[in-house]
Amino acid sequence: MIPAYSHQLAVRLPFFYGYVMIPVAMLVQITTSPGQTFAISAFTPYLRESLQLSDSQLSLAYMLGTLLAAFPLALVGPLSDRFGLRSVTLVAISMLSVACYFASTVANFHSLLGAFFLLRFLGQGSLSLLSGNAISMWFRSRIGRVSAVMSIGTALAFAWIPEWLNDCITVIGWRATYESLALIVAVTMLPIVFFLFCNRPEDVGQTVDGTRFTAPEQDLESSEAAATSLTLHQAIRCRAFAILAACNTVWAMAGTGIVFYLFTLCEDLGFDADVPADLFKTLGLMMLLTQLVGGVLADFLRLNRLLMLGTVMLSAGLAAAVWGHTELALHAFAGLFGAGQGMLLAVGNVVWVRYFGRAHLGSIRGTVWCCTVAGSGCGPLLMGIARDVWGGFGPAIYLFLGLMAGLSLVALLATPPVTDSQS
Repeated sequence: MIPAYSHQLAVRLPFFYGYVMIPVAMLVQITTSPGQTFAISAFTPYLRESLQLSDSQLSLAYMLGTLLAAFPLALVGPLSDRFGLRSVTLVAISMLSVACYFASTVANFHSLLGAFFLLRFLGQGSLSLLSGNAISMWFRSRIGRVSAVMSIGTALAFAWIPEWLNDCITVIGWRATYESLALIVAVTMLPIVFFLFCNRPEDVGQTVDGTRFTAPEQDLESSEAAATSLTLHQAIRCRAFAILAACNTVWAMAGTGIVFYLFTLCEDLGFDADVPADLFKTLGLMMLLTQLVGGVLADFLRLNRLLMLGTVMLSAGLAAAVWGHTELALHAFAGLFGAGQGMLLAVGNVVWVRYFGRAHLGSIRGTVWCCTVAGSGCGPLLMGIARDVWGGFGPAIYLFLGLMAGLSLVALLATPPVTDSQS
């Protein structure tokens, strides 16, 4: 056992412990899968049939669960600031295991809504936020490259877990599959986080990026205070915060909305089920590629320029989706939108700690993540309303395109905030 919270013993570690935290945070990110859309989509046909729900009832439960999950998510960041990332992560993993078991018992619309709320709040929301914050505590100048490495785990989950879940459901049923997920999450992740997770490099006598700390503890505290570190109230007043939060929210709204209805969209255009399956591969491959490249570039280029590049690619992808009606146009959408997502993920992994510091990182990212989750809930709702009222998804995608194009025009303004000490 690594005494991750014993400064006196851990100071003798002969290596930088941040390199242990990379695979730990990657596994935590993979553990978010039960709450991610790509995993839940494997259960939706069986949930609809077993619970005798219509498509609109099923999607309504999912949208409401996602929207409701955004509200308590705002508390996760401040709790991690107060009690430490390790403690809050242990609680979130334990609760996610319980949520998976609860999902295996749902019997009607209301219990399904409760299950979606728990899965989205704990998986897609809380653990995604905590795993990102964990890496931000350990790396600063190299965080882009480290985040690029972590993206490999996310890509593997996206590519492998839906197929694995579908195979499990076919063999043992959807209820037993959720029970198995509950057991897997608890048995594998709780020991890993308990024994290996360490909150900050200072807890093991080290500093960010692996510099060995040898000075007295009070000097460490003063050097930490000297670094740029804004409170949530100060961050909200910064222009960059508003632009970054808006980009995350609109991106989540458009991405979740289109992905949620991608099979229906392709069906409306007359394509068979093989086309959307191929689109997911194109989207995932481009997202992985640009996140790897963007993660490296984020350590060397200005983040506001990378942000603008990401929003431009997202806008181009949305334009291809709304104006193109061929298979080639749909692949152009998937490639451009996936590339834009990868670039925004690369920027998001770096920008918060670079711009606003580590001291209140949980509160700052928690607030933005709350907006992101809310956006991901609104996207499918807007897509569904557009199809019900106008007979197609075009109006909703036009709205997404207009919002994202507007953000691409102001993305360059998302420059680092100027603190009093710098002015």
